[in-house]
Amino acid sequence: MHDKKRRRSGLRRGFWACIIGEISKSRCVSYFSTVPYISDLSAHTALQLLFYSGMRFGELLALTLADLDFKENTIHITKSLQHKAGGDIVTPPKTDNGIRTITMPEAIMRELADYAHKIYGITPSDRVFIFSKSLIRGNMKRGAEKANIPFIRIHDMRHSHVSLLINMGFSPHLIAERIGDTIQMVNSTYGHLYPSKHNEVAEKLNQIIVPN
Repeated sequence: MHDKKRRRSGLRRGFWACIIGEISKSRCVSYFSTVPYISDLSAHTALQLLFYSGMRFGELLALTLADLDFKENTIHITKSLQHKAGGDIVTPPKTDNGIRTITMPEAIMRELADYAHKIYGITPSDRVFIFSKSLIRGNMKRGAEKANIPFIRIHDMRHSHVSLLINMGFSPHLIAERIGDTIQMVNSTYGHLYPSKHNEVAEKLNQIIVPN
């Protein structure tokens, strides 16, 4: 019963997200159709965090309990983690703008808090997500197969987050701050998703020329 309720809730949220403008619709549908079928708690929580924050996967892996502020519903991004042959390497974020604080939806932070509280003996300096990209990818593939929809890549979470924010009307400046990148990158990569304002400009100029 719980799984059915979660699937219905996920699909309902997905419906409303996908009709907000013409965002990357196939990715959006794929995500919201897939995530209710992911039963692994760590994978489900991580995917929700990636989709609703726009953070990079390495930033997710580097998160410690101390980076999470459940009172303010914020996540502090200060580092990134990469799996290498010689072991895990913690580095600064990918870009100069990568160090940032992301304000999160309360519902996602509640889900994250529930997950973190189930980690036995976790301390503020401990990492919250101890897994590799293959665990997430495997869960997503199995979820996509169960939902009978195309597989969505991990990095598509970041693309979908940006696309959603653009179609909700947020500025490139705010989006760049949120995802830890530059305004130039947002404009060059996602500028085509912004609605054209040329007709609006012409109409306002016409109002100056032609009296009402």
